Amino acid sequence: MDDARRRQLTDIVAAKAGVDVACAARHLALHDDDVAAALRGIDIERFTLTQRLLNKYRRDPEDALQHVALAVLQHEDIRSDSVLRLERIAALAPPVAGVVMLAEWLAYVDWEGFDSALYANIDAVAAFIGGALDLPEVAANLLQARDADVFESRRPALAAAALLFIERHTTQFP
Repeated sequence: MDDARRRQLTDIVAAKAGVDVACAARHLALHDDDVAAALRGIDIERFTLTQRLLNKYRRDPEDALQHVALAVLQHEDIRSDSVLRLERIAALAPPVAGVVMLAEWLAYVDWEGFDSALYANIDAVAAFIGGALDLPEVAANLLQARDADVFESRRPALAAAALLFIERHTTQFP
């Protein structure tokens, strides 16, 4: 590749990634002048896995929440077939454990329905929602009213609050 083309690629990577030319050139060299690979390399260097997931899935907060929870489970090697799964999740840092618990509970709502989910760890889920996420009205609905329609109407706000919570505690996530 000639120097003019290499400079052009370096300028493209620097502009797209918002980094200096030296950083862009280094990543292009590491990735054999593959722009996409260089951009991914820069992201990996600059952001944690959780930050990259939040950036990628931000337009769908509940999807982002599920991806972050899955990343935690994979990072900690907590498998669904593990007998000690709940104990291992509970042993994570409290913010991380709460997010994983919430994500799994929301997935349970989708799989088994709201009425069944009310019997699956609801006290801990409601405590996390009411306390850590500061959504006491959503927690109260789960514990007292148990109204699926009210819950579904508040579900987007719940997912958005969970993402803000993750952002505040991002250093505790992978």
